[in-house]
Amino acid sequence: MDDRVRPIDVTTVQERVYQELRNALYQGRFMPGEVLTIRALAAALGTSPMPVREAIQRLVTENALTQLPNRTFQVAALTLENYDEWIRVRCEVEGYAAQRAALRARPGICTELRKINRIFGQAIEARDAGGMLEGNQHFHFAVYEAADSDALLKIIGSLWLRFGPVLAFVQHIEGSIEMFRRGVAVHERVIAAMERHDAKEARFALALDIRAAASWFRRHHFGAGEELQPEPLQRRGLGQARPR
Repeated sequence: MDDRVRPIDVTTVQERVYQELRNALYQGRFMPGEVLTIRALAAALGTSPMPVREAIQRLVTENALTQLPNRTFQVAALTLENYDEWIRVRCEVEGYAAQRAALRARPGICTELRKINRIFGQAIEARDAGGMLEGNQHFHFAVYEAADSDALLKIIGSLWLRFGPVLAFVQHIEGSIEMFRRGVAVHERVIAAMERHDAKEARFALALDIRAAASWFRRHHFGAGEELQPEPLQRRGLGQARPR
């Protein structure tokens, strides 16, 4: 049985199946280009095929999956060209979400973010690949939810459905632990900016987190150079980046 998706109870089964499959895509539990079948997913989830079929159709509509002629479905494939494009868009949109979050940071949110980041760090030191990917997702979405914008969350969710499977490769690349450790430090920088309500720095740090991981992955997976310059790192419209 495929253990990358977890059995769920039957209450609100259709929505729960959709949420579980969406989280599996967010957290890189499926590989780019992987072919999925309704029967196998239903067995892994412990449900009948019908709610899986309905959830899959929603994910096809959201361009996370492609329907193949033989009643199977394929996770969006990965190329260097679309990878670079997704990273640039993510830096723009998610950086803006961090900017909003810093301005709207409610009491207690930074304490919550530090707890999430601590659990993320513990998963890294335990070499728990699943926990690392889940912790990273939880941190990012906690920041984005703090931006208090349903429109932004919808856009970011769509981006992660397409980009998340890329993370499936990370756990198989030697040296990824150090990349994740650096991520913990950059997350702390995002939190510190939010504590100060420093919107410019929060945007910069969040985009830095995305870009640093993307450049590492680009170099190690594609064998390509790490020249990737998403515009938020220059704080377009927000002044110039600080010297490092």
